[in-house]
Amino acid sequence: MCMDKKEIFDELLNLAKQSYSPYSHFRVSCILFLKNHQKIKGVNVENAAYSPTICAERTALSQLITQGYNCDDIEVVALYTDATQFGSPCGVCRQVMSELLNENQKVWIFSKKGFASEHQVKEFLPYAFGKNEL
Repeated sequence: MCMDKKEIFDELLNLAKQSYSPYSHFRVSCILFLKNHQKIKGVNVENAAYSPTICAERTALSQLITQGYNCDDIEVVALYTDATQFGSPCGVCRQVMSELLNENQKVWIFSKKGFASEHQVKEFLPYAFGKNEL
């Protein structure tokens, strides 16, 4: 699958407009590009109590499961944040990503300036707590 990072950036920016972030004003959007050319999207949805806030990554990953897909169906995870340089997934998202995605899953991170960097899930939480620890 050939994916144009500029087109992905534009799509992430447009999706970020749907973010519900009245408290932090920090928009986050996430698109899971599936191998079958489908897209699963998520945005951050804040809450005044903060702890019920759900991040874009977890919104998209929840939809992945809900729609009957799994980690093997994903080509690339694209993540946008309103950060100037680089916005990394939060700790909770790192834990969820480590459980629901393959450790070598490609993750493209975009900031306000466009494409920032490429990573693998295992880089975000090298000592993740997983099913083998239970």
